[in-house]
Amino acid sequence: MKKEQIIEVARELFHQFGFKKVSMDEISQKAGVTKKTIYMYFASKEELLKYFIQEEIESMKKIVEEVEGKELEFFQGINETIYKLLKYKKERNFLKIITKEAEWLKNPIIIENLKLIDEQIQNYIKSKLKIAKEKGYIQYEDLEITTYLIYKMYIALIFEWDAKNKELDEQKIANSISKILIKGLRKEVE
Repeated sequence: MKKEQIIEVARELFHQFGFKKVSMDEISQKAGVTKKTIYMYFASKEELLKYFIQEEIESMKKIVEEVEGKELEFFQGINETIYKLLKYKKERNFLKIITKEAEWLKNPIIIENLKLIDEQIQNYIKSKLKIAKEKGYIQYEDLEITTYLIYKMYIALIFEWDAKNKELDEQKIANSISKILIKGLRKEVE
C-alpha cells in the first residue's frame, strides 16, 4: 500500500514539475511517509525514475502485443501499432517531459535510462523487419539503416511534433508512415 502511494505521488510530482525539481522530501511529505520508508522501496530518486521508465516500456509492449494478437496483415499491423502508440503518447506525457528534461539538463541518469527505451524500440523494429523480409513482405538494403530511419520517424512524431505543426492526427500519421514503408517515395509511372 505504501509503495503504491509513493509511486502515485512521485508520478504526479514528476509530471507536474519534472524529475530534477522534485525532491525525496517533497515526495515523502505529499505521500505521508518518511524518507526512510521511500528508501525501503527505492534506493534513490533515480530508481523511482527507472521504475517509471520501465512502466512506460511495459505499457508500450502491451500495446504492441495486443495488436500482434490480432494477427493482422503485416502492414495493417504496423499501421495499427503506430496509431495506438501515438494515441498512447498523446494521453501519457511522461516520456516527453523526461526527454525534454534530459535535453535541457544533460542529466546522465535520465539519458542512460532513455537509452534503454531507444534500444528496446529499435530491437523490436529490427526483429519485425527481419521477419517481414523472410516472409517476402518487404525488402531493404541495410537492416541497421532501415531500422534507424523507421525509429527516427516514429521518435520525431512522438517527441518533436509540437504546437507549431498542425494538430497531431494519429491516424493520418500512422497512414503516412505505413505508405512510406509500403511504397517508398517513388511515384509510380502510369
